[in-house]
Amino acid sequence: MRARRLGLALALAASMARADGELEQAKTLFNAGAQAFAAGQFPAAVQAFEESYKLTPKPAILFSMAQAERRQYFVDKRAEWLRRAIEHYRTYLEQVPKGGRRADAAQALAELEPVAARLEGQPAAPPVAAQAAETRLMVSTPTKGAEVWVDGQRASELPLIDVVKPGKHSLRVAAPGYFDETREVVAVQGGLVAVDVALRERPATLTIIAPRGAAVSLDGRPQGVTPLPPLEVAPGAHAVTLTLNGHHAHTEEIELSRGESRELRTGLSKTGQRKASYAVVAVGAGGLLAGGVLTYLALDRQKQAEDTLTTLETRNVDPHKLDAYDKDRSARDRYRTGAFIAYGAGAAVLTVGALMYAFDQPSVTAPRERPRPQAPVDGPKIEVGGLVLPGAAAATLRGSF
Repeated sequence: MRARRLGLALALAASMARADGELEQAKTLFNAGAQAFAAGQFPAAVQAFEESYKLTPKPAILFSMAQAERRQYFVDKRAEWLRRAIEHYRTYLEQVPKGGRRADAAQALAELEPVAARLEGQPAAPPVAAQAAETRLMVSTPTKGAEVWVDGQRASELPLIDVVKPGKHSLRVAAPGYFDETREVVAVQGGLVAVDVALRERPATLTIIAPRGAAVSLDGRPQGVTPLPPLEVAPGAHAVTLTLNGHHAHTEEIELSRGESRELRTGLSKTGQRKASYAVVAVGAGGLLAGGVLTYLALDRQKQAEDTLTTLETRNVDPHKLDAYDKDRSARDRYRTGAFIAYGAGAAVLTVGALMYAFDQPSVTAPRERPRPQAPVDGPKIEVGGLVLPGAAAATLRGSF
């Protein structure tokens, strides 16, 4: 039972993966058809729409196919294109009972059916199936300024829509600021190979030169402390922030291009609190030094008093010596009291200075929030816009899955 469930789960996963692959391929083919349509290569557009329709038979693709066939009829006046366009417009109206592009399809039929009626009875032109089914290669990319090489030969423009020989072909797509992309494709006789290449951006390189120990953050994300190796950064706008205790924080907005190497050099100025902490520590150290001097004086007077006392014990009492002894003891007590006060005040001031130094942390203004791209809506979607005017062949196509 468990093995059966596992088999069903694997089969379901494989089916879903296959469906996703077909949907992605249908999207690529539809986009290739839309680009061929925009380039005026309507037979290639028809071929791409046909292949996309086989994978995802959506009415919108059928409408696009009819638009391309109608355009091609006005180009070469071959009745077969007219017949196919009429057939596909009618099928579209059957599949879309309301809404959609019904009005455009009906207006196109009102334009084309009288033309088809006038052509009845005339000698039939050779079918266009052979022309439409030529072996074609379509290469497109959303990257502006990209170039493509096919079998080592640079194509004149993108999107590339060209008739090729059946067999294996090598592709290379390149653009300034992007990594090159190479592909191997196999073209089958009468088939269509559509390749949409999304190039990967080359990262920019940012080198930061700042005082040692400065913390570096990029768009609010910590990167480490200086000195740092060069940072690989995505192209675009970024906020670089450097912080170091006792220094004003530095925030700078930079704009980096693809593949650009930039050096950011900055110094960090000391804060008023850091400068004040030096002064407070100096005062505290002075208090301790004063306490040391007073201690030395107190000990000196203590020694003089002891020497006087020793003299008095071995000789007759001298009133002058007794007066000197009392003065030395009084001075000793004064110096000792002053030393205690100096030590206490110096230690307290020194502690305040040390705290001012240690807790002098920079305040950082948060970088402004950058708009995030909207996530695409799940699920396939195809939009086709068309404008049909009597006697004209104006139409626009746009597609997304």
